[in-house]
Amino acid sequence: MRQTSKNNINLNKLNKGCSPCMSEAKKMEKKISNRKVSEIKIEEVKAIVSSMFRKN
Repeated sequence: MRQTSKNNINLNKLNKGCSPCMSEAKKMEKKISNRKVSEIKIEEVKAIVSSMFRKN
């Protein structure tokens, strides 16, 4: 068996993310709703972040 080489992909330079990542980003944008980061309460940030790791 021949071993294949893995490509090093810099995820920070991609123009578009994968669909699960993009859908999560859209959900977060909706929850933040164009507010400044300083206007978001700590408890709200915790709820948004924890919602990303919950299984639906």
